[in-house]
Amino acid sequence: MCLASFGGSARIATELATELSHRGHTVHLFTRTPPFDNERYRNRRLILHTVSSSRETDQHPAKLDNDWPADVQRRYLSQILDCIVTNGLDVLHFHYALPFAFVAAQIKDHLGWAAPLLVGTLHGTDVSNYGRNPLVAPRLARALRRLDGLTTVSHSHAQLAADYFHLPARPHIIPNFIDLSKFQPAANGKTNGHAAIRRPRIAHVSNFRPVKDTPSVADIFVRLRQHVDAELWLIGEGPDMPQVQAALREAGVEQHVRYWGLQQDVGHILAQTDLLLMTSRAESFCLAALEAMACGVPVLSTRVGGLPEVVLDGVTGALFPVGDHDLAARLGADILANPFQLQAMRLAALRRAAHFSSRQVVPRYEAYYRSLLKTHRSFPVAVTAARL
Repeated sequence: MCLASFGGSARIATELATELSHRGHTVHLFTRTPPFDNERYRNRRLILHTVSSSRETDQHPAKLDNDWPADVQRRYLSQILDCIVTNGLDVLHFHYALPFAFVAAQIKDHLGWAAPLLVGTLHGTDVSNYGRNPLVAPRLARALRRLDGLTTVSHSHAQLAADYFHLPARPHIIPNFIDLSKFQPAANGKTNGHAAIRRPRIAHVSNFRPVKDTPSVADIFVRLRQHVDAELWLIGEGPDMPQVQAALREAGVEQHVRYWGLQQDVGHILAQTDLLLMTSRAESFCLAALEAMACGVPVLSTRVGGLPEVVLDGVTGALFPVGDHDLAARLGADILANPFQLQAMRLAALRRAAHFSSRQVVPRYEAYYRSLLKTHRSFPVAVTAARL
């Protein structure tokens, strides 16, 4: 179960579904509307189920569409219950707590001991935002405690979830992952070394939601240009994009900015850049940072949440406190102005990203499913062709 919007939780969920199907499991993927990149869901072991056969016209792919009308949630629940009865699912795994933790609780109410193993993964604002909401947090905490298993993507987010939801134990940690065949350095084999024939390129990738604090990207870029003649590549769309564009126009630097819009394949774009700039106020992990590093691109980011677990400060990039835009601009300028440091960070970023490849991480999900099934189920389970 996952959202269909263009965000980290949806991308990890759909990538995990795809990878598991390639590893011989039969996977049913439940979304409200077709996922943003739905062409890949066409193999005999990966079955896509949607409540609506086409994306609603008023729903932008970057919008976090988790506030579902009651009738939509009822149809979604009914569809999953029918699939469980028909296909005998062993595991039902959701990514992002809302609304799926509540759906999982309803499934347990309907099926009791006959329900599949219920597993959840917490990804970001489902904890950092809703965990502080006095109306939602208590209900969500009760739903999470009813699960058979709970994971999240970083040590920082595991502790945050345990604190906010008063969990009896921290969630099991399985980090985000990427397919390294889709995120690689530039084809010239030089890890996209800083070419003298062009200006340095700074990239930002996000859904331009408030938690990403994208107006700060514009401010840091303006300050950094006082030191380095750089250009800014903005990849993605979202509600804060007009504010970012207005700030860049007002500062008189928009001619140095390239807008890529929403992209299904960002790897080939990132590989042409020199530095990723992230200004998030909170991050459970930051998938964009991992994608950049897999392309040999260092990361300049805020020191928040799980980001220090992904970006090694001074090794694969640099971290700065939220709001310290002068420091961020100086750090970025230092990296871009020193070709030896930049190249060393590129190589370190590639080595770091290899630890988060799908080949390394997806087997950890399989092992987690098996351990839970062994603990919670008394009957034998076929692990080589499980129905997930």
